[in-house]
Formats: sequence, structure tokens, C-alpha cells
Amino acid sequence: MRRRFFWTILGVAVVTGLLVLIGSLVSTRREAVRATYRELARSASEAVLIVDEAIGNPDASPRQVAEVLRLLEDQQVGQLFARIRRSAGGSEIGVAALTSDGEVVSSSPLFARVDPDIADLQVGKTDETRSDTGELVVVSATDERIGNTEARLLVAVAREAPVVRIGDQMGAILLLIGGIGIVAALAARTLSGQLSKELQPLANASRSLAAGDLTVRVPDSADPDLGSVSEAFNEMAGELESASEREREFILGVGHDLRTPLTTIAGYAEALEAGDIAEEDLQRIGGVIDVQSRQLARLVEDLSTLARLEQPEFELRVESVDVGAHIAEVVAGFERRAGELGVIVVTNAAEGLVVETDADRLGQIASNLVENALRHTPETGTITVEVTRIDAGFTLRVSDTGAGISAEDLPRVFDRHFVGRQRSVRKEGTGLGLSIVKGIVEQMNGEVGAESNLGEGTSILVTLPAL
Repeated sequence: MRRRFFWTILGVAVVTGLLVLIGSLVSTRREAVRATYRELARSASEAVLIVDEAIGNPDASPRQVAEVLRLLEDQQVGQLFARIRRSAGGSEIGVAALTSDGEVVSSSPLFARVDPDIADLQVGKTDETRSDTGELVVVSATDERIGNTEARLLVAVAREAPVVRIGDQMGAILLLIGGIGIVAALAARTLSGQLSKELQPLANASRSLAAGDLTVRVPDSADPDLGSVSEAFNEMAGELESASEREREFILGVGHDLRTPLTTIAGYAEALEAGDIAEEDLQRIGGVIDVQSRQLARLVEDLSTLARLEQPEFELRVESVDVGAHIAEVVAGFERRAGELGVIVVTNAAEGLVVETDADRLGQIASNLVENALRHTPETGTITVEVTRIDAGFTLRVSDTGAGISAEDLPRVFDRHFVGRQRSVRKEGTGLGLSIVKGIVEQMNGEVGAESNLGEGTSILVTLPAL
């Protein structure tokens, strides 16, 4: 990165220098053209004065245009024009007369190459133009009396356009490029070194994080951009540390859930193998082993469900479902168990609520919510299941009269890594039901939320649209 940064700065500086050089060459040429036009305008003004003086001479007194042109071509006037040409760097001077019908009459070859803008040309003003061969030309006008009539004479002064050749500037170009390159290289080296120094703590922290040190943090930087990167890194490290802690708690919780039934089953297995179990106890022990085996199977199934929810190939089977009747049927399967526990289950489901959804996943959501409520509802408590129609689909609310959830823990009840402070009334189930509900609801484009008050119970609200 440091090397790339160095060459980037150097390249930008050299390109900038070249652009500045090209711009200066263009500007120099433009200024040279403007200076040439100014010089030609002065020469044209001098030439007009010579013309005025020659025509106004009483000894000359030309009476026709042809006489004027011959007068301006004689040796005396020609010498004066020659002086102007020498002082102007080899300019060419031509004189022409403008007839009444707008025709330009001249014996000078210069007017054969120039087409002045006669309509806008005024006495005392100059017209800057170019000849057919690219020369810079300035045309000036003067009004003279020729015989008994007023006539307009045009005086043109021309010179080749100045040429600014890159070859003539090559020494300056090489010197400029070399200077820019040296300065840019020094600046790039300094900046890249400074950047590398400021990024070193971030690099070291990244290596430590990759090595497993989740407590590493990057110190704040005075540079705003690097400061934002450091802040983002620290946020990421903090999230990884929190996730690792939640993962550890989750594994400990699952390990505990696995250890209890396995210990029970292993203990009874050893007792059976040693023959220490009375025959009249075999049926009771078989029942205990069956319950513990089912608990293990449910835990494995819940873990598998959570894993599948995170995979892109998770699929839904959409069909028309009478939502109220379907959920009521699922809840009815818990009534016997709830009666044994002394818990009352009340179902209020809208009738005729047919929605395009996945019946199996909907049943899984309802089962997990009711089972979770049974774990937290004490004897003589009540579980209420409500299904309500809304415009975009329906809502499913499962409420209980358990101990409730603290405000601190409530936002995390759907996190599979969360170990709540509130203990369930019964140790049944795996404690992953709400995490599974949240995953399925999100796959069905729905929303799930929880409301609870300590000592008053908890309410879980699921909102699902038609699929």
C-alpha cells in the first residue's frame, strides 16, 4: 500500500505539472499573438499618418483613386513604409481604396489575401484578422478627399503569426518535470511514511485480533479519516468479543441441557447393567429414559432448525391456509398437557381467515410460542392465543401470566446466545423456541416483538403478511 501510495502521488504530481506546462504554452502563444496584434496596430496607425500626410500634400493633390494608389507607391512613401516594416519586425504594408459600391481597389498583393470586415470598420478603429496564409493582419481606415469627393482608404499591416515551439522550451520542460518529480517524490515518501506509521497500530491490532485476542483495541487517531477507521475497528472488535461471550454462554447452556438427560440415562443404564433395578421399577425407569431421550431429540432438532434458517436454501411451501382453524388445532394439542400442569389455555382465533402462507412453518411458530409460555406460566396461570386479521395478513399473539421479563433482558429474548436472568417455572424444552420463531418469521417476511412487565407476564406478537 505504501509503495502504491508513493507512485500515485508522484504520478498525479507529474501529470499536474504537464497540464500546467501545456496550459502555460497555450497561454504564452495567445499572449504572443495579442502582443503582435498590438504592435501591428501601432504600425497601422503610423502608416495612416503617412497616408494622410502624403495625400494632404498640396504638391500631390491626387484627384482619382488610381492617382492615390500610385502616389502611395512612389519611392518617398515607400521609404517611410519600409521604416515601419523594419521597426515592426518585417511587416508587410498594403493600401487600398474603398469605392462607393463597396469594392476594394488595391495594387498590393496583401489585400488579395485579406478579406477585412468593411461594414464594421470605422475611422480610428482597427480590425484584427488573419490572411488566407495565416498571417496576423491589422486593418485601419482613414477618410480622405480625392478631388471633389470623400473616399475611404484602408491601410493593412501584416506579419507572420508567432510560433511557440515545444522544442524551444524543452530545456525548461525537462527542468520543470524534474523539479516536480523530485518535490513529489519527497512529499510522497514523507506522506507514505507518515501514513504507514499511523496505520501500524491498526495493522498490529488486526494481527492480534486474527490470533484470537478479542480484547485488542486501536488508540484514537488525530486524523479524522483514520480516526473513523479506528473507531469502526474497535466497534467490530467489541462486537466480536460480545459475540464470542454469547457463544460461550450458549455452548455452556446447551452443554448443561445435554448433560442432564445424558447423566440420567447413563445412570439408569449402569444400574440396569449391574442388575440393581427391581422389576417393579423397570416401567418407571423406562418412562424416565423415554422422556430424557425425547428431550435430547428435541434439542438436536432445534439446533438443526436454527442452522437451516441461516442457510440460503431454506424454502417455504406456500398454500391457502385457514389460519384461525390451523392455529386453533395446533393449540388444542397442548390442552391435555396444560391441564396436567394446571394451566388454562384460551384461544381466540378469527374465523374464515384464509391466507397464502406455509402451514407447517406457521404451526411451528405457534407450537414454539405456546410451549415457551408453558415453561414460564405457573400453576393456575393462563395462556391466551389470539389470531387477528389485518390488511396485509394476520397477527398471532401469545400471552402468559408468568413472572415476566426485565426491561434489561427484553430486547435480547430472541437471541439464541442469550441466557436470561428469569428462570423458567419448568425445565422442559430447550430454550431455543423464541430464536427459532424469530428466524422463521423473518424468512416469511414478517415481524416479531415482545412486551413484558415483571410479575405480570409476557406477550409475544407475530405479524405475518400473505406470501
